[in-house]
Amino acid sequence: MTRRTTDELARANDDLCREISERKRTQEELDRFFMLSLDMLCIANRDGYFKRVSPAFTRTLGWSMEELLARPFIDFVHPDDHSATFEKVEQLVIDGQPVLHFENRYRHKDGSWRTLSWTSVSEPDGTMYAAARDVTERQLVEERVRRANEKLAAANKELEAFSYSVSHDLRAPLRHINGFASLLRKHAAAELDDKGQQYLTRISEAAKHMEVLIDDLLQFSQIGCTELRPLPVRLDQLVYDVLTGFWQETDGRNIDWAINDLPHVCADAMLLRQVFVNLLSNAVKYTQGRDPARIEIGSLDRDQAAPVISGKEGEAARDEVMIYIKDNGVGFDQQYAHQLYGVFQRLHSTREFEGTGIGLANVKRIVLRHGGRVWAEGKVGEGATFYFSLPRTVPEG
Repeated sequence: MTRRTTDELARANDDLCREISERKRTQEELDRFFMLSLDMLCIANRDGYFKRVSPAFTRTLGWSMEELLARPFIDFVHPDDHSATFEKVEQLVIDGQPVLHFENRYRHKDGSWRTLSWTSVSEPDGTMYAAARDVTERQLVEERVRRANEKLAAANKELEAFSYSVSHDLRAPLRHINGFASLLRKHAAAELDDKGQQYLTRISEAAKHMEVLIDDLLQFSQIGCTELRPLPVRLDQLVYDVLTGFWQETDGRNIDWAINDLPHVCADAMLLRQVFVNLLSNAVKYTQGRDPARIEIGSLDRDQAAPVISGKEGEAARDEVMIYIKDNGVGFDQQYAHQLYGVFQRLHSTREFEGTGIGLANVKRIVLRHGGRVWAEGKVGEGATFYFSLPRTVPEG
């Protein structure tokens, strides 16, 4: 009997030692978690005092642990945030509801204020367990972004006013130049020699070129202000619609069109139409003199797309729809490819090919607004291929 009692006591003692050891290990893990956590962890009593705080409080606010535990936590809260803080404490302690997101300002020991974002739960006895993060820098960044957006909105309004001014104030003088040039040709043609007639023609052509330039500049400025309206777009149908507008430029030309299968995309149809208008009109223009001219429109699937661009961009290409327009025209020197998409940048003179040098800049701006990319490959005398990509999901804006 005594032996059995002794064995039971020994087992009970072993169980107790294991329980004490387990509790000690749990406490050590809790202590380690408190010490190492980057978040600010705390336990507070319903009397409004911290019971325990992690070292992150000291790192963030500058107060020692002793200083934090010696005063009610509301003493550290910004006066303007007292009411909201008490409301959340009441929600925790009285209603027993967790606080999933709450922000208030805590005083740093240097006198500044830090904004903390809290999550917390409570026990039935009113003990509160909470974690906080310092979001002061994030708020400063958000405020800078907000101010930048306000400045951008103001700049867009100024740009719209400028566009109206350009549209109204510059067009009127051009109309007068054109009008009086026509009247001069009509009423004084007999009195002008060949050189005078040539001068008059140059005046009219320059005025018309300036009018086209103003139109292109207005279009370029408005692209940045236009709100994106992404919807499903059938690219094959869009390309055929665009080509129907080129009958004058292609009349009498021998052009071999190759329109391959094109995917459906999610994009702003009106803006995407401008992309194809610019790229296809360039292909038609720069294949003048070719018989036959060959223009191909197609797309690359994910496996075909990645090899076109090496490195990280090649990997990104697998998440994009890639479109190309290829021609056998005059081409260009590849070392100048970076100049193609700049405003007023031209690799051929206006004597060779007419244009304002804004079309490809419009293409780039539209594609970038969709979150895509543009680039080109070419060889002098052998033609060019213009690529643009669109992400499979269009960003907002």
